[in-house]
Amino acid sequence: MADTLSSLLQEIHSIPTPEILSAKLNDIRSRINTILSAHSSQVNYYKNHTARELNRKLYTFGLADSIIGDYDSGFRPK
Repeated sequence: MADTLSSLLQEIHSIPTPEILSAKLNDIRSRINTILSAHSSQVNYYKNHTARELNRKLYTFGLADSIIGDYDSGFRPK
């Protein structure tokens, strides 16, 4: 089954600890790039859903330093 942004969104949402997210972060970013390279029409879904959830998790888990410009979907923690 091919990776999709919606399945990746669910996977990110279900990550239970900062350690697991940190360990998976490079893989997640690579998969996002692969999906967006193959389906450029998915950029809006990515920005509004997948990237927002990834950035929310990074911030919530104290990994805000891992939020990079390429993945900043407009999520702005207060």
